[in-house]
Amino acid sequence: MTTIRTSLDLLKRLSVAFLIVAVASTAHAARWELENGMAITPPAVTSSNILQLEIGCGDPYHIAVFAEHGPVLTKDGRGEPDYFYERGRILAVIDGSEFPLVAAGSGDAVILLSEGPAEDNYLADIDEEFIEALLNGSELLLRFDLLPENAADDSPYETYALFALAGGRELIEEALKECRH
Repeated sequence: MTTIRTSLDLLKRLSVAFLIVAVASTAHAARWELENGMAITPPAVTSSNILQLEIGCGDPYHIAVFAEHGPVLTKDGRGEPDYFYERGRILAVIDGSEFPLVAAGSGDAVILLSEGPAEDNYLADIDEEFIEALLNGSELLLRFDLLPENAADDSPYETYALFALAGGRELIEEALKECRH
């Protein structure tokens, strides 16, 4: 009887461990779709009002986030919506590699661009290195400096959205096939 009880306890613990791993894997798995030629996915985790990341062709690339009820803000609606063209307000991190970004747009859509020179209002085309990182990375962390206070890590980026890239490569490649050389 003790052997059966011990075996059942072990089986329960293994089942719980398997369930935890399965839930964690599913939560981190990318949910990518192709919609109107754009690869799209919701954030896996966010402290913002971001609903979706969109990747496709533009001039030459189109990388955008869509937010609920206006510009990117914290989940509780705080932030300075006039950050779009300012340097140092957005940082993309793909598997530890950092890419400073700026944004153009208004309303619910924010177009992400690389930081450029002052004479171009700090706007530049997205770097090829960023596109390669998107295609080969496992996760994209977009960090935003929307509030005067710093984040817990003492960086200015207190607001974030994390996107799982793993499993999205095929759809991202499909969305970029007309603009990749």
